[in-house]
Amino acid sequence: MQFNPNSQEQELIQKVLKVYPQEYSLVRLTATMLTKSIIDASALIRTLLKQGNVVDYENILKGPSGKVLQDVVILSYSVNNEKASFYRPLTKKGDPRFWIYGLKRFISNNEMILLTVFNNQLVIIPLTQAAFDLKTIEGFFGIEENLKIKEELIELISALKARGPVLSETPNARAAKDVGRTLERELGILPNSDKLADFKSKIELKAKRSGMKTKDTLFSMVPDWTISSINSSPQMLKTYGYPSKKYTGYTDLFVTVNNEKNNQGLYLELDEENGFLHQFHEDMDSGKKTKTCTWELEEIKKRLYNKHPETVWIVAEEIVIDKKIHFHYKQASYTHTPIFSSFLLLLAQGKVTYDWRGRVRTDGTGYKDKGHCFRVLPKYRHLLFTQIETISL
Repeated sequence: MQFNPNSQEQELIQKVLKVYPQEYSLVRLTATMLTKSIIDASALIRTLLKQGNVVDYENILKGPSGKVLQDVVILSYSVNNEKASFYRPLTKKGDPRFWIYGLKRFISNNEMILLTVFNNQLVIIPLTQAAFDLKTIEGFFGIEENLKIKEELIELISALKARGPVLSETPNARAAKDVGRTLERELGILPNSDKLADFKSKIELKAKRSGMKTKDTLFSMVPDWTISSINSSPQMLKTYGYPSKKYTGYTDLFVTVNNEKNNQGLYLELDEENGFLHQFHEDMDSGKKTKTCTWELEEIKKRLYNKHPETVWIVAEEIVIDKKIHFHYKQASYTHTPIFSSFLLLLAQGKVTYDWRGRVRTDGTGYKDKGHCFRVLPKYRHLLFTQIETISL
């Protein structure tokens, strides 16, 4: 991501998102921007403005005659009604630009602003201690919440906790997915591979054993093979995997990929301007870089929103009774509304990762996977979701 917030700015961003959990963009103001009154409208900003029905740069002509003026709001210790100009200069490319009138009263060189849209209007929030006022933000946006489905689910989980240990889906063997499958069985949710959330298509359920420090699986999603040099998951495993230590004649690929090159030479790179996430491979000997596969950011965004409109994360204690595995579901926390801008930021920082988890025979047959997926450590949940709370069961 182009603009990385520092810890203080990140804290202010989280305060905004708790009040108004919607998409946003970040801009760090430079001396050149402030002197020339020019801000480049990046791909993320253009998408934010277009989807918020503020302005569509595709419809803006080059030159002064094409300039669009809009009412905007700057939130500081009061609600400040200002104007912003959106335009494309008379240059060969006509790079999209904009400027917010009155901005210099609230921001200085190297300070950051947050841009979001409310009721088809651009809203600007300075991310500085001097100009940030939470009460003004809360009063401007207001807070709405529908608790009906959430409360129903919490009642079911509380009743399950009160019942004590329940028999595992596979009581005689220990499998990673059993804690989730057993929970779904007890809640009357049929097994499925639906891309929507588990409980009434509204709330996703994520369960793990207590004491596990593994990452949270956000969602499974393979690249778009139609725009990738690799044409399938089996080919990916065959090309960049390693000989299986467990299965003779198989190639394994169980690796985590993030913004830094891993032992297989794989790493992720964001192309926000064109709307893609790419995976590259760098040869250890020659240093040659190859683009292996690609995801469209818009498709990742859809999957994230469909899977995690609201999520309950449940922890169960594994107990062996009469030599059979049981689970006692004892703790739960709740998250609401992921923010895709935060997802991209965490990707850029290496905190959201992609895991390849599968094997295939060397001749390309016998392909099996455990879900190639995007994951995040639990300690970063609060950065991805706008609301997180501990549930009292």
